[in-house]
Amino acid sequence: MAAVSLDRKRALLSVTDKTRLPELGRALVGHGYELIASGGTAARLRENDIPVSEVSELTGYPEIFGGRVKTLHPIIHGGILGPSREAFQETLELGIGPIDLVVVNLYQFAAAVAAGADEAATVEKIDIGGPTLLRSAAKNYQRVTVVPDPAWYDELLQELESGGGETSLAFRRRTAAATFRLAERYNEGIADWLEQVTETRPGQPLRYGENPHQGASLVLPPASAGEPALSAIGLTQQGGKELSYNNIVDLIAGLKLVGDFDEPCCAVLKHTNPCGFGLGQGVTALERALKCDPVSAFGGVFVFNREVDAATAEILAKRFLEIIVAPAFAADALARLTRKKNVRVLTVDLAEFLSRTRGRVRAWGQLQLRQDEDAGFPELAEWKVAAGSEPDAATRTALAMVWKVCKHGKSNGIVLGDLTATLGMGFGQMSRVDSTELAVLKAANQDLDLTGCVAASDGFFPFPDGMEKLAAAGARAIIAPGGSIRDDEVAARAAELGVTLILTGRRHFNH
Repeated sequence: MAAVSLDRKRALLSVTDKTRLPELGRALVGHGYELIASGGTAARLRENDIPVSEVSELTGYPEIFGGRVKTLHPIIHGGILGPSREAFQETLELGIGPIDLVVVNLYQFAAAVAAGADEAATVEKIDIGGPTLLRSAAKNYQRVTVVPDPAWYDELLQELESGGGETSLAFRRRTAAATFRLAERYNEGIADWLEQVTETRPGQPLRYGENPHQGASLVLPPASAGEPALSAIGLTQQGGKELSYNNIVDLIAGLKLVGDFDEPCCAVLKHTNPCGFGLGQGVTALERALKCDPVSAFGGVFVFNREVDAATAEILAKRFLEIIVAPAFAADALARLTRKKNVRVLTVDLAEFLSRTRGRVRAWGQLQLRQDEDAGFPELAEWKVAAGSEPDAATRTALAMVWKVCKHGKSNGIVLGDLTATLGMGFGQMSRVDSTELAVLKAANQDLDLTGCVAASDGFFPFPDGMEKLAAAGARAIIAPGGSIRDDEVAARAAELGVTLILTGRRHFNH
């Protein structure tokens, strides 16, 4: 077993991808690092006349089981996880000294799967020691530098050069974060493969996905013992058929919408797009939400952010719909609605639901997109009046309402409204002008008067034409994010038409 010292910096290298390994090894030696490496990595370094010790020389144990076990040893992990150099004073006699830099990349599991390797060969590409080394080093980023991929080598070498052989804490934090993300993706790839092999799917199976030929499942955080699974995110199903994939997607969209309002309200959604929204309590809110587009509300999702009373339930019970969700139902309201066996009736702890569903992940196989929650509307306190006069309090309230509703429909989005409800909506069109025409058409279909209405657009107006159509329909105030090179031209045209144009400087796209 090799002697250890606190006076020397040490780097551990164990890489499947040996790209630029000799260059990296020479640079580390040049900055005063002693190199420790697993068998194949050590052999490549020696081929290039770079001094290196093998892991087995430190541990006193050879690699066993054909290399399955080589770095899983206290001398290695103690060297990585020791909190400070001073702490190693008590472990030197055990042969455990500090390891300051860990350069590891993982067995190429995804490549084996993509190449169609058989099960035994694929299992051999499941890396155990590599992820363990990486996670140990990433956890101890305050002292240890972790490098999980050759893509980091250039920046590592720059850090060592500028830091006299040391790396900055900021760099170590970034590589640690990248390491944990890498480990997460690696594990998900293995789990996906095993689920395919065993023909299992994680979570609670659903009847099917968006279409009957697609399988689907619902994955939830653990619920308390004896509690239904949905309770883990603040939902309780009170009656009706089981939730389908599409039901759940619509349900999330609706709760996110009413969760943006402190005022009592009702939202109606179809295929995740709002088709009606009204402020107010009970029957008042429901009727306001339905006046905008009652045809699209057929078979829709009805979401409230206040208790549903008996009078409101009576109206709902006479309609064809899929889901009703509210924080609570009066006892007689719940009894009336749960008699409809096909209607899913749910209660929600809205604050709990919103906190448990922050952020978004979309996945296509092993490709994932993640984003933070589009939370809050600070722009409503800081907007710029680009044309016309500052809106009065009532108009500000109306503009805030249509602006918030517009956030929750698919881009391109246009929402028309009065002081209490939406009057027309156009979502998901390829052209903002098309969305404008659709919103105006929806209002006309219900004989709703748009004179003096307000309008929201989720994106800027690239030309004055969309704004001109809104003005012609009767809009007196329009809110949009701005950001077009023609903002001044659009604002000038709004002024000519006597329309107040508000630019927020912040958009809320929903793709």
